[in-house]
Amino acid sequence: MAMGKISIIKEKDLVRDVVLEKLQEMLPEHILTAYNSDEFRLLRHDEHEADLMIIDMNTSINIIDAVHTYTERNVKIAVWSSELESDRLTELFRLGLHGYFYNGMEISELLFAIKTMLNGTQYIHPKLGAVLLNDYIKVTNRKPTRPSGILTEQEWNVLEHIVKGHNNGSIASSLFISANTVNNHVSSILKKLHVSDRTNAVILAVKNNWVTL
Repeated sequence: MAMGKISIIKEKDLVRDVVLEKLQEMLPEHILTAYNSDEFRLLRHDEHEADLMIIDMNTSINIIDAVHTYTERNVKIAVWSSELESDRLTELFRLGLHGYFYNGMEISELLFAIKTMLNGTQYIHPKLGAVLLNDYIKVTNRKPTRPSGILTEQEWNVLEHIVKGHNNGSIASSLFISANTVNNHVSSILKKLHVSDRTNAVILAVKNNWVTL
């Protein structure tokens, strides 16, 4: 992976500095820099270009304005939330950003999320997935329309059960297939939909009206 830049917009504290140090050790091919709100405001007047910008929602900057500014510069944007429900979070979901983090993520989770986004795939923390789903449910009470050529009929059946919150054992019993077969179908679904986990598969399916709740 080519050398790149990652900016974290978060007020300075011990946790931020420790996280930054550990991530830098794990991502030696990237330059990681942290900015507080005041530093970020000065930064915006310069031609600073990051490959990925992670913005803490608890900062005092205008996040929506920052998102629009840096999206126009082709910078990948992720927001970092400490709330599971808020009007601002819902608004940010509708912008379709590259990532949605949730406070309390382990370093390994942060590393996975960052690599996922740098590879061009959207990352949504599982705890925030329910918020996004509820938002889409309000506007997707239509008959589902499935595109052809993406999944097999059985994979669509498995995806429907995943959307309803069923685990693999329950899916196996409902479809009269083995748990191992379900595991294989789930792996195939994630690969074909280019998503990292079940939560993102559900979000993609509901968002595109492939499956309704």
